[in-house]
Amino acid sequence: MNFIIQDAESITCMTELLEHCDVTCQAEIWSMFTAILRKSVRNLQTSTEVGLIEQVLLKMSAVDDMIADLLVDMLGVLASYSITVKELKLLFSMLRGESGIWPRHAVKLLSVLNQMPQRHGPDTFFNFPGCSAAAIALPPIAKWPYQNGFTLNTWFRMDPLNNINVDKDKPYLYCFRTSKGVGYSAHFVGNCLIVTSLKSKGKGFQHCVKYDFQPRKSTFKFKSESDIHLAEHHKQVLYDGKLATSIAFTYNAKATDAQLCLESSPKENASIFVHSPHALMLQDVKAIVTHSIHSAIHSIGGIQVLFPLFAQLDNRQLNDSQVETTVWFMVLLSKLTSPKAFH
Repeated sequence: MNFIIQDAESITCMTELLEHCDVTCQAEIWSMFTAILRKSVRNLQTSTEVGLIEQVLLKMSAVDDMIADLLVDMLGVLASYSITVKELKLLFSMLRGESGIWPRHAVKLLSVLNQMPQRHGPDTFFNFPGCSAAAIALPPIAKWPYQNGFTLNTWFRMDPLNNINVDKDKPYLYCFRTSKGVGYSAHFVGNCLIVTSLKSKGKGFQHCVKYDFQPRKSTFKFKSESDIHLAEHHKQVLYDGKLATSIAFTYNAKATDAQLCLESSPKENASIFVHSPHALMLQDVKAIVTHSIHSAIHSIGGIQVLFPLFAQLDNRQLNDSQVETTVWFMVLLSKLTSPKAFH
């Protein structure tokens, strides 16, 4: 089953079409769609690009209670990945009660606020579509910086295109080769990392690295390093400070210009490139910037924007006399006592 969304515009068509379907059909599709979102960061990014959060929020007041529960679940998944200032403002506007009564489904939307800080992954990253030649292409290198070896330091996440060819796909981590095919490369086959070195055409060797890569766990660390915060004079004992001067090239998703990846290593380092050191993103590779709840709420005034909502603690739900204070205190106190505290 291929669970990668190929056409972003089809998401908008789906939301419009579902308005004309019965509740059971809507429930099945929204449940499946939320599961698809959870399977892949690429699906989350595609849904973010078409503004799915805004589309769903604008439809919330008109949907059935059961559908509202499913949409709130999906909104929590999307908002924990990325939410813009505009979308957050729209969410807060839907929580504003009148005449002591909550808007319809407003109390359900509170759970979205509770899910937003549960964020995993980086704020910025490169997104590779998984097709052939989708890569960050280095500019021509004058001479490879031969010493005793080299280190490539990167964080990566692999989302398989489907659940059938997981062991057949061979995604490359890096490929440093000349036009004659001489050089180094590393690619994955299943859970194994295959490192290849070709010293001449047709002659070389491969090494299979059988390592259990764990999510969000660094695999590069010296035994002499300390997990506690060290003072500068202690750092000088552990580190000789020569690593920065040995960096050949550095690229990150924050330093881009259109399809160019701007080289960001220390300026005093000697360049290994023939001309410009900037790399090029090929075949729809994109630099992605996401927005956390912390950055979005900071842009609209900080955590104090939640304070006026305390006045609604005694509000009642439409057609219901129950006062919803427990949920409010749970959500707001979790925000106020969060370790990040919306810095």
